[in-house]
Amino acid sequence: MAVCPVQALELDQNAKARLIWDKCVDDFSCVKVCPVNCIWPSSEAPEASKAKSGWYRFGREIEEIEKKIYEEWKSKYNITGSPAEM
Repeated sequence: MAVCPVQALELDQNAKARLIWDKCVDDFSCVKVCPVNCIWPSSEAPEASKAKSGWYRFGREIEEIEKKIYEEWKSKYNITGSPAEM
């Protein structure tokens, strides 16, 4: 988590890494150093992982333009899991 230059990762209640969607800048430095290979670029994530809910969340209320970008991201990468509650 510490490698993320924008602090877009946190631990969830089960001590698993969770993405803070609106902070992520797709730097991918986290992917290279993940000790358990559980972080992937959206384009390479397993379908089962894309379907899980709660592996990402919003750090704040996102703006209308961000909502559009979020919906496009979900559609483009077949993300069917919903975000965790703020």
